[in-house]
Amino acid sequence: MSLTWIIITVMLLVGLVTSRRRHERFAFLAAFILLGLMVLVATLVILLTLVLAYAFSDSVPQLAMGSIFVLYGLLMIIAGIVLYFFLRLLHHWWKFSATTLTLIEYYIQWSLIYATIYQIVFDNLLKSLEIVKNVSQLVTISSNIILVAVLSAFIASWIAVILFKFNQEQI
Repeated sequence: MSLTWIIITVMLLVGLVTSRRRHERFAFLAAFILLGLMVLVATLVILLTLVLAYAFSDSVPQLAMGSIFVLYGLLMIIAGIVLYFFLRLLHHWWKFSATTLTLIEYYIQWSLIYATIYQIVFDNLLKSLEIVKNVSQLVTISSNIILVAVLSAFIASWIAVILFKFNQEQI
């Protein structure tokens, strides 16, 4: 059985399980779409703030790049706050539920766990077994860059969801 058929089968099973809740039948799809929008906005905000921080780091002494760890954490928090306001604005046109937001949190958790497993497999197991001889260095480098961008956007999205749920008094 090919991977495509397995994915289609899993999607049909999820559809059957979720069809019992008629009022939120498309919650999984809505959560996926909303998370996609959030990741896109978060990635753009992180890139923009990173470029601005770099551009002003020489002219403003207080912005000198000292710790990349602290700077990157700050960029994700800024992106999370921007996403929170994005969620508030979007909520005026699209009334997404607490269930949708909770599903987004689950998607983020599952993706972060998957990305961690992926990195462990490719960084440790396969390299030590020398199975990756056929995998080009370019594919490995580009996948690491994608992981950094997506994982950062996931963390920013998680911050935004928590802020939004707190503001809506759902947590």
